[in-house]
Amino acid sequence: MTRATSALAVLAATTLALTACGGGGSDPAANASGASAPDQSERCTEERVGGTITMGEYAMLPSFAPGQGMFGVRGATESAAVYDRLMQWNPETAEFEPKLAESLESAEDNTVWTLKLRDGVTFSNGDPLTAEDVAFTIDLHKDPATVSNAMTDAMQVEQTRVVDPLTVEFTLAEPWAGFPILLAGAGGEVIPKNAYEAADPQEWARNPIGAGAFTVAEYVPDQELVLEPNPDYYGGPVCPTLKFIRIPGSQGTYEAFQTDEVQVGFLRGAKTVTAAQDAGDKGFETITSAGSIVNLNAGNAGYDGVLTDERARQAFAKALDRELIDQRLTGGLGQPTSAIIAESSRFYDGQQGPQFNVEEATALLDEVKADRPDWNGELTLLVADSPENMESGVAVKALLDAAGFNVTIQSAPVAQVVARQFTGDFEAVIGGLSPSDADPASTFASAMTPGGSLNIPGVDDSELTEAVTAFKAAADLDAQKAALTELQEVYNRVVPFAVLANAQEYVVVDDSVRGVSPTLHGTVLFDGAFVEE
Repeated sequence: MTRATSALAVLAATTLALTACGGGGSDPAANASGASAPDQSERCTEERVGGTITMGEYAMLPSFAPGQGMFGVRGATESAAVYDRLMQWNPETAEFEPKLAESLESAEDNTVWTLKLRDGVTFSNGDPLTAEDVAFTIDLHKDPATVSNAMTDAMQVEQTRVVDPLTVEFTLAEPWAGFPILLAGAGGEVIPKNAYEAADPQEWARNPIGAGAFTVAEYVPDQELVLEPNPDYYGGPVCPTLKFIRIPGSQGTYEAFQTDEVQVGFLRGAKTVTAAQDAGDKGFETITSAGSIVNLNAGNAGYDGVLTDERARQAFAKALDRELIDQRLTGGLGQPTSAIIAESSRFYDGQQGPQFNVEEATALLDEVKADRPDWNGELTLLVADSPENMESGVAVKALLDAAGFNVTIQSAPVAQVVARQFTGDFEAVIGGLSPSDADPASTFASAMTPGGSLNIPGVDDSELTEAVTAFKAAADLDAQKAALTELQEVYNRVVPFAVLANAQEYVVVDDSVRGVSPTLHGTVLFDGAFVEE
């Protein structure tokens, strides 16, 4: 039996469900699949106050420490509910809109941005939200000790100047038309300077003070979070109590939605998303470029194994038959690709990633083995213990083994896998990126440049850094497409991670829940939500 035939036999024996880590934006009025979006035409009013909305999360927010609430798949909805955000991305209009801010304006070259805050906004402890708090927050994200997911973007701010109590001026290191994405994500979750400096960091991570619509009532890390309405929220009355629970796997979450255990659920993966949409369940859809990937350790945390050789990483990418994986995992419902940008993206211009070629993969591995006589193809693949991820790991292993690798799958709970990724404690690990079509350059810079907060592989390649920088600085769509094509070509050589597919996510919402709105990275906002009896 040939290696390729052997891989097919292993895959054929298993029914799999592809997963992906990611977020982004979709048109809330017309999802790409044609599924219906929830009603956003009304908000909470005094007469609607009351009720509880329970949301099933794939992964809970790890903590309320600054900068942790970036991605919907990792609990960003919980963080945004407590902190709120300076700006909001509107997927329907494809524009950034003020939220805690009153306005945000840029100089002609996009190097200086001026933010004006709403007057009268207070934190949940009664302190006013000021420009000084905004400046303090950006400095927190810039500090590596904070370990913020927004660090790479925040580092682009060379100076944050407090003009007056409600006005902040940001001077950037280089032109960046997509700068508002920093303030619409975790970087826009303002931290009150005086309260934070007076607090114990561990206590803050469990019981923070924010300017959002909700405050923490009960918190069991990685299990359950209960938020109660903030009576002094600037946006008006807040109706429901929110309850977030972790349910392993999207299928379990969807089953809990069907039995009314949860009224909102974060679904990942083509099979579960398609099932919900085919059933007519309303929700907010997200198609995320490079949402499903395998991170390859290129030297992070002192790793000096075989994946530090870019030939081994190239072989890894070429060994993966993504169409076959998708057929076995989703029955052909997914969006398999090796490119870093989805065809549905406004930035797509025919970019192509490394192509499946088992012969070339094997030849590359033979070269590596000749230079490393003590290496026999052994490789450890770290996989989260949810059913979808475990089955994805089996599929990837079969194809890699067919090319000459000898893969061992190591499983761990989702929270542990996330922690190990960010500390470099892995060789290869199934994960994902979350580039939003609002500004994918932001995520790519964070994931592919030295010191980037999402640079899990630890890649440090000057040509790759230059290509990312050029994409980020491009001033218009045509220039951005050209720069992204160059970035794709350099990526194909470096291969810091192997793209498996675009992510398909769906925040499913029961008809009884109204006033929920989407924003960046698969995050939804509950400040206007209410339960309709």
